[in-house]
Amino acid sequence: MKWDVLFSEFIKTKLKTFFEFYELLKKVLKQVFSGPRREHEIKTAIVKSGLQILPIIVISTAFTGLVITQEIAWHLRESIHAISMIPGFTGQFVLRELGVVIPALLVVSNLGAALTSEIGTMKTTDQLDALKLLKIDLVSFLVYPRFIASIFSLVCLTMFSIFVTLLFALVVASLQYNFSWLEYLNALRHFIGFKDVVCAFLKALVFGAVIPLISCVYGFNCKEGAQGVGTATTNSVVTNTLVVIGLDFVLTYVSTWILN
Repeated sequence: MKWDVLFSEFIKTKLKTFFEFYELLKKVLKQVFSGPRREHEIKTAIVKSGLQILPIIVISTAFTGLVITQEIAWHLRESIHAISMIPGFTGQFVLRELGVVIPALLVVSNLGAALTSEIGTMKTTDQLDALKLLKIDLVSFLVYPRFIASIFSLVCLTMFSIFVTLLFALVVASLQYNFSWLEYLNALRHFIGFKDVVCAFLKALVFGAVIPLISCVYGFNCKEGAQGVGTATTNSVVTNTLVVIGLDFVLTYVSTWILN
C-alpha cells in the first residue's frame, strides 16, 4: 500500500509540473510575439548560458571526437574488416546524436541547475513577492530572457560542438588510420547532408526551449530553506535530463520519418 501511495504522489507531482510547464510555455510564447523584447536582459543571459559554458563544451566534445573514432574503427574492423566508412558513421552519429545531446546535457547541469537555484533562492528570500508588489511580471522579467537566451545559446553551442567533434575525429583518423584530410572530408560529404543539419538544428531548438522552462517551474515551486533549494535543483536536473533523453528519441524518430 505504501508503494501505491508513493507512486500515486509521484504521478500527481509530475502531472502538476507538466501543466505548470504548459502554462509557462503559453505565457512565454505570447511575449515572443507581443513583447516587450527585453534585449538587454537577453544579452546578459546569453553570456551566462552560452559563453561561460563554451570551454566545457570544447573539452567534452574534443574527447568525444577522439573516442568515437576509436570505437567506430574497432567495430568496423570486427564486422566488415575495413575502416573506409569511418567518416560516414562518425558524421551521422555526431550530427544526429552526440553533437546535439552532449551540449544539451551540459547546459542542463550548468544553466538548468543555476536557474533553478537562483529562482528558488529568490522565492525563499521573498524577492519574488517583492517583484510582485512592484507589479513586475515574473514571466516577462525572469523567464522570457532566459528562454530566448537558452535557445540561441544551445543552437550555437550545438553547431560549434559538432564542428569540434568532427575536427578531432578527423585528426585521429588522419594520424592513426592514415586518412588524408581531403579523403576524409570527401567521404563525410557523401554521408551527411542538409537533412542531418536540419535534424541537429531542430533538436537544439527544442532542447533550448524546454530546459529553462522546466528549471523555472521547479524554481517557482521551491520549498522554504536551503534544503528546499537543493531539492528543487536536484529534481530540476533529473527531470531535464530525462526529458532531453526522451525528446531525443522522439525527435530522432520524427526527423527520420519526415526528412527521409
